Parts: sequence; structure tokens; C-alpha cells
Amino acid sequence: MDESLQDVITRAEQAVKALSSCVFDGLKPPSGAYAFFNHNAHVLSALQDCRRIYERLCSGREQLTDLAHQENHLMPKDLPAGTSYPEEVQAVMRQSGDITEHMKLDMESLYIFGGILLDQWAMQAIAVGNIPCPKQHPFRELVDYLDQNPNGTLEPVWTAARDAMLWLYYQLRFYRNRFIVHANRPWQRGTTRSVYGDDFNLFTPTPPGWLDDKSIDAEIMSLLPLAPERLRTAPDDYWEKARPGRLLELLFDNITQYPKEDREKISKLFGKKGGSTPSFQVLASRIFSFVAEATPLLMEIAQANLRSIDIGRPHRTSEEMWRDRETGDRA
Repeated sequence: MDESLQDVITRAEQAVKALSSCVFDGLKPPSGAYAFFNHNAHVLSALQDCRRIYERLCSGREQLTDLAHQENHLMPKDLPAGTSYPEEVQAVMRQSGDITEHMKLDMESLYIFGGILLDQWAMQAIAVGNIPCPKQHPFRELVDYLDQNPNGTLEPVWTAARDAMLWLYYQLRFYRNRFIVHANRPWQRGTTRSVYGDDFNLFTPTPPGWLDDKSIDAEIMSLLPLAPERLRTAPDDYWEKARPGRLLELLFDNITQYPKEDREKISKLFGKKGGSTPSFQVLASRIFSFVAEATPLLMEIAQANLRSIDIGRPHRTSEEMWRDRETGDRA
């Protein structure tokens, strides 16, 4: 595993534990069940699940590269056309195909468990900010609320982590819901990777002919003014500019740069056409880095607003517990 990312994961775990200790030591609640501390434990559990999935993906990618070298070594140089591959080559190909399917499953799992991690983290943030959210889809609700109300209690988190939260909102949550968990129409579900590199992506385009391809491609090309300057000024036949699907992927990857109206246009088109995901390394790094960087900010806000934290025990607020402590101190 990449040592630097392992360090990020460790920082994330330590920050989550510190947040729990900060709130518990600050409020000193009487014994009982409190949702805040349960959600904190769920964040840690989800972090560890995502770490395990990432480790499996790294191991699988290394195996695929090793098998590619084996296949190249075993493949006859002058195999006549129409001749079957030797059995040892076929065995390597079957093993490579099996590992690819396991990695596909693991990457889909990273989207699912990454979403669980974000939802549980959002429950902590909603409690610290005492935000009025239904808590049915916590991360989505939190991002929507902060996007519309950026100057509240959680302003330091939104100021520092806005781009990370929006990227995860669209790249992780949107993709997971549209293409993995709630796929409600035909998709070509596959993967892409280089032969000897370390990249591995999910690739989920819409089947040719399912939509009016000409019309949707025209919609995508109408968003060219939003593309990075290098693409706008590139020759018309440059491959990333000439291929609407690739242009859409670039816009989707840079979605945090745009106002909400444009973000919704881009995500709506991506939800129709589909495309390739970032590599699992990029996805994992974004998830772990967000938790590692945003949680200490959440702890600072919690320390300054202990009385207003909703720790989730029915019929007893943090303010009431705080008054009880003050009464006990005076007695």
C-alpha cells in the first residue's frame, strides 16, 4: 500500500477518535445511549472497511501486471492465425479475467462503503452544527444545506473542504446511486486499465442506440465553453475535444469549478451517457484525505459550541446537560 496514503488513513482514524473524545470530555454526559458516539464508531468502522477494500485493489492490480508479463513471456511469437492459444497461456488469461472481476467487485464496494463512510461522517457534522436535516441521506443533505447556507456554524469546514465535498458528492455518491446500486436501465458495465500500469477504472457507458446519440452528443458539445482552456483552444480534431464522451468525463471530473446550475447540467448528461470513473487510487485518496482534513476542523467547531451539539439522546439536549453540570459545580 502507498505509505503516504496509509499515513492519511491513520490521521483520519486519529481525528475521528479525537472528535469523539472532545465531545465526550466536554459534555461528560451521564451513562446512556447517544447517537453521536455510535455514529463516530460507525465512521471508524467504515474507514477500516474502505482501507481493506483499497488494499485488496492494490494487491489485485499488482497481480494483473504480473500476469500480463507472464502472458507475454508464454505467448508464442509466430502463432498461426486461427490456432488456439497454448493451455498455459489460456490458464493465465482465465486467472487474469477472474482477478479483473474481483477488482470490479471491490471497486464497486469502495463506492458503496465510501458512501456509508460519508453518510456517517455527515451525521457527526449535522450534530455538531445542529443542522435541521431529515438525516435520510445525510451527506447529500449536508452538502445541499452548506451549498445554500455557507455562513453558519460549519463555515470553516465548508470553506476548507467545499471542493472535496462537492467532488465526492458527484463522483462517489452520484455514480454509486446511478450506475451501481440503482441502475434502472441497460448499461455496459465494464472496466478499463493499462496492461502494465497500476490504473484500474470502472467503465459504464450507455449502450449504442439506446438514446439518441447524436442529440446527446450535441448537448455535451454545447458545454465546451466550460472545459479547461487547454481543451477549448485545442484543434477540433484533438481526441479529448472531438469525442463528446471524453469531454463529458473531463467536465464531470472538474465539476467543483462550476456553479450549481452548470453542475446539474453536467451530472444530468453524465447520468444519461455514462462513462469512466477515476482510478481507484484517486477515489480512495479523495475519500481518506477528506476525512483526515475535515474532521479536525469539525472538532474545533465542536469545542467552541459544546452546548449546541445534538448528541442524539431523546428528551435531553446538550444545553440541559450543561446546565446540570453548572448546577452541580455550584452545589
